[in-house]
Amino acid sequence: MNDLTILNHMTSEQYLMQLQKQLEHRHLLDENRNLSLSDSSEQEFLELFFFEKIFTQDKQLSPHTIKAYRSDAKTLLIYLMDHSLSFRDIGFPEVKAYNKYIKEKYAAKSAIRKLEFFRRLLDFGYETQFYKAHLSTWISKPTSKKGHHIIEETSSEDAQTRVQVRELNQKDAEYLISFFPKIVKANRNREQLEKRNLLIAYLLYTTGLRASELLSLNWGSFRYNRQGHLYADVIGKGKKPRTIPIKDETTEVLFNYRRSLGESIDIDPEDISPLFFALYNKKEPCEHKKRLTYPALYKIVKEAVHLAGKNSNVSPHWFRHTFVTMLLENDVPLAVVKDWAGHSDISTTNIYLERVNQDNTHVHLHNVNMFR
Repeated sequence: MNDLTILNHMTSEQYLMQLQKQLEHRHLLDENRNLSLSDSSEQEFLELFFFEKIFTQDKQLSPHTIKAYRSDAKTLLIYLMDHSLSFRDIGFPEVKAYNKYIKEKYAAKSAIRKLEFFRRLLDFGYETQFYKAHLSTWISKPTSKKGHHIIEETSSEDAQTRVQVRELNQKDAEYLISFFPKIVKANRNREQLEKRNLLIAYLLYTTGLRASELLSLNWGSFRYNRQGHLYADVIGKGKKPRTIPIKDETTEVLFNYRRSLGESIDIDPEDISPLFFALYNKKEPCEHKKRLTYPALYKIVKEAVHLAGKNSNVSPHWFRHTFVTMLLENDVPLAVVKDWAGHSDISTTNIYLERVNQDNTHVHLHNVNMFR
């Protein structure tokens, strides 16, 4: 995959010449000069699939997404090896058998993702003549309720045993936030680390930012509107921009963090330095700003959860679900919540509203006079 990856760093003219040369040398063009893998090796097939469909030049994948793709590829490769199959051997019976295996082994959400990866690979194979038949048509994915639930399943034969909501109530969220600064063990930069962790907790809880969005924040991401209120401009999924209001309590924590670093609290839209960066083992914490990574953020949340003695399943994303639910519980209009959360479709936001309404049914029941 190295030769193909190098193409991403070339000019358009160099790109065309080198791509033509590589494909012609490897006999990967048919008489119509279309990409043809009918006679290619399986290694070439996989290499081009990842290059053209997964790790594309115009798409920047998060570490979480990359990890998921690797997991899906590994699942398929292990299945093929266990059954003494090659990619060339895949046909109708193999597709149906793998489909059945995935649906039985994995919960609905994971199964859907793994089968979608398989579908994309089969479609690419058909488009490039590696497969002569449109095999992906035989894939059938399980149904999964969208939203913020974890469905715990015992086995394929048994019914679902419990539905766990991936969110915190207000009391637990506020309690958990107080532990973010307490996990700091280092003496060097202790104050800065404590204030950084507290700000991470406040932003997760009061903005509903995705982990990738929070880690992408720069000091220049913040701005005041005409009324003097602080906002953050973020780039969400699909590179869609949105603006999120910042609560006064979070603003205070933000400025305290900046002061602890010896940096100005004056908003500078031109400042592209990362808001969160590694502070360990640095004599001058602001000198070399290496943006905080997702594994580091995940570790911070998990250590705080452990110290607080809360549900070990809590992850950064739980705060996002908590935020959306709390907005709806406080009668923030559905369309406004959709925009704040960056949901591509209002039906996603509506799933949260359905749960809020369901939780409030006892209010209606209480108002019914059933005993005279």
